[in-house]
Amino acid sequence: MLRDPTFIGTVQDVNGATITVELSTETVTGLSFVHGEGYRIGQVGSFVRIPLGFVDLYGVVSQVGAGAAPERDQKEKVFGNRWVKIQMVGEGQCGGLFERGISQHPTIEDRVHIVTEADLRAIYGAGDPDDFVAVGHLASAESIPSLVNINKLLTAFHVHRIGGQRLGGGQTQRFAGFQAETGGV
Repeated sequence: MLRDPTFIGTVQDVNGATITVELSTETVTGLSFVHGEGYRIGQVGSFVRIPLGFVDLYGVVSQVGAGAAPERDQKEKVFGNRWVKIQMVGEGQCGGLFERGISQHPTIEDRVHIVTEADLRAIYGAGDPDDFVAVGHLASAESIPSLVNINKLLTAFHVHRIGGQRLGGGQTQRFAGFQAETGGV
């Protein structure tokens, strides 16, 4: 049977939104290549995917190594320090858009995979080019731009002014790197 290059291990413990994963003995920690792209395995802050039928659950690696092992294995160290703790953050229909929060939890022995560039596109989304401005790119996938929704940024940002207004003349307000002219009274 061909080995799935994205497979890294199986769920061994579920405690609310915290999942403990035992890395497969076939999983080489460090850098793995999938479809010619390099992905870090077991790096704190990296995303993982747990497929459950037509839904993909997504989590972020929060701890790696001996401290991530269940208490029973911390004393025995039967399989070494090949453990990862994951904080579940969201889900999405297979091939669909990512949504924060999870409606179901994984179970013991569910397979865990690294996220690929296609998964990252589902998580971060493309956005409407009219409302978004590119401010860089994802460090883990340079072909995916980091976008900021300017409309939401400006409408969510409120400027409060304390004190009286000057009579006559205009004033210039500066906030978050933007400049707006306001008319005087």
